[in-house]
Amino acid sequence: MRRSLRDRGGIGLPDALTPAGLAVCVWAAASGAALTGLLPSAVAAASLAADYVLWRRRGCPWHDPLVIVLLLPALAAALWLGIGGTVLHIDRGEAGRLALEIGPGLALTGLVTTLISYHGRHHPDEAA
Repeated sequence: MRRSLRDRGGIGLPDALTPAGLAVCVWAAASGAALTGLLPSAVAAASLAADYVLWRRRGCPWHDPLVIVLLLPALAAALWLGIGGTVLHIDRGEAGRLALEIGPGLALTGLVTTLISYHGRHHPDEAA
């Protein structure tokens, strides 16, 4: 019988990466730009929070498609954070673009894709 992470009393990768992702959302929202900072940050934060709550409520399962799908809006928002300012021609210097768009966009994309990979893993006892 497989015991969940919660039953073993441990913590999982989402316990560490979700707060980090939420912190990046705050960082990205600091740009103040509605379409390239505030809106994608809010979408990503809501997606990350909903995903984490569902994952915990379901007992920290292995390979749960719904938990994976809940992160897709966060991934799209993270990608938009990284390129949105360039696409919409937001007037920023190079340092501003790196600090307020590209940096948080890359950071959040990495965190979200790692969470998707973690949630997509199969139990080692399952046949491939």
